Amino acid sequence: MLNGLAVAALVTSLLCLAPLGLILGVVALVQISKKGQRGKGLAIAGISVSGAVLLLAAAVVAGVLNFRVWTISASDSGEVPGRGWSTVHLLKVGDCFTPGAELPKRDRPPLGNAIVKRVPCDESHRGEAYATFALSEQRDFPGHDAIGAIAGPQCKKLLLDYSVDPVAFGYLQTYYYYPDEHGWASGKRTVQCWAALFDGAELDTSVRRGASDLSTDQLAFVSAMKPLTLASALRPVADLRQDLDGAKAWAGQVAEAQAETIQLLKDAELPGAERPTEQLVAELEAGLPLLRQAAEARDADTFEEHLRSLDQHNPDPHVRQIRGLLDLPLPPALPTPALRGTAAG
Repeated sequence: MLNGLAVAALVTSLLCLAPLGLILGVVALVQISKKGQRGKGLAIAGISVSGAVLLLAAAVVAGVLNFRVWTISASDSGEVPGRGWSTVHLLKVGDCFTPGAELPKRDRPPLGNAIVKRVPCDESHRGEAYATFALSEQRDFPGHDAIGAIAGPQCKKLLLDYSVDPVAFGYLQTYYYYPDEHGWASGKRTVQCWAALFDGAELDTSVRRGASDLSTDQLAFVSAMKPLTLASALRPVADLRQDLDGAKAWAGQVAEAQAETIQLLKDAELPGAERPTEQLVAELEAGLPLLRQAAEARDADTFEEHLRSLDQHNPDPHVRQIRGLLDLPLPPALPTPALRGTAAG
């Protein structure tokens, strides 16, 4: 007589009901040995298929768990992040990565939960996450423009906290990811700031640089230049003819920052770089009235005229000379402003 459980064991194993097939097969073998029934081969086949399915499932689960640890949780312990695919919302401050898509641009839609490939910072990569901050807790989504008006300037400021001398790495551009309408509705309010080279070139080191990484003279110089660097970077995105008041306000802010930088340079002691520092101060002082006049310009043409006049007082050659004398890295000639910001939702 054929044992019914032996047949059931094989059928259930083939239907991917592995746990049930394994149990039925074992019970069938016990009954067959006691009652002398037929179907031993069917029971063994059911047990074998079920066992193979269970082993395969265990391997898949283990692989998935290992993948999650490898790609998402590696930085939770503070260790150097490993390689792996993740999403921008799971990046930690200090993570280096390459976006799975092109670098975001203003005329493109938000990227949402963009996929990124995370790598150690001493390997080739395109971006580095350097700061996060929370937006308002207001209930309604404020809109992309409103978020950008907050996120852009804040991310630029935070970069100078993360890296006291960002120009050492080239022409860095600041980017930011932020929650879209669906993310906002689900309670997300965090902006993720990250930096990349403006020309899309790859980095092979972290852009993090603290005060302890610089000598006393180096720190004195980059600290003196910080007010002007930041104010220049906060130039309004809108065309000045569309927002002359905004452009004039920015020129006033740059003038104040330039005056602060002038005083800090005068107070700084930079042995071996005294002469170029004096020349830099002279150029900045000569350009200061032009900035103040731009801040009070009666129309866009007059504003542009004052800004063009600033070209006659270019501080860059003196800045590069001082950096060379202080053994600071010499970046390529930088466009103005030295930092920009781009949104990516």
